[in-house]
Amino acid sequence: MENYLAAFNRGDEAAYGRFYAPDVELRNGTGIILRGAEAIVAYYRKAREDFHRMMTLRAALAGDGAIAAALASVFTARRDGVELSGRTMQAGDTYAIESMALYQMQDGLFRRIEAVTLSRRHRAVGEPA
Repeated sequence: MENYLAAFNRGDEAAYGRFYAPDVELRNGTGIILRGAEAIVAYYRKAREDFHRMMTLRAALAGDGAIAAALASVFTARRDGVELSGRTMQAGDTYAIESMALYQMQDGLFRRIEAVTLSRRHRAVGEPA
């Protein structure tokens, strides 16, 4: 998980893309379903045009063929006028989430990822933390 998150955070598509099975399915915390490694990488590539995302592993439990992970993510708007979670954000505004994700494994790769968002917090530039 740490290697995956490090590659994801630096936007290294080739590196984090290697963690996905070719037919991986991801349901993110907003309910969007993406099928296939290429679709997931393309989705995050597009999102990085609007946001810088830093994902942090809070805790993880590994079991037989699965990893459950508690994650914290901070999205920082790269430009004015970015829409996220029903808000129009300005450059530098942040959106923080706490989430849980279940990574089902197959042959050492992520075969299915189910995420749920537990909390959300918007903060405008200059607003106290």
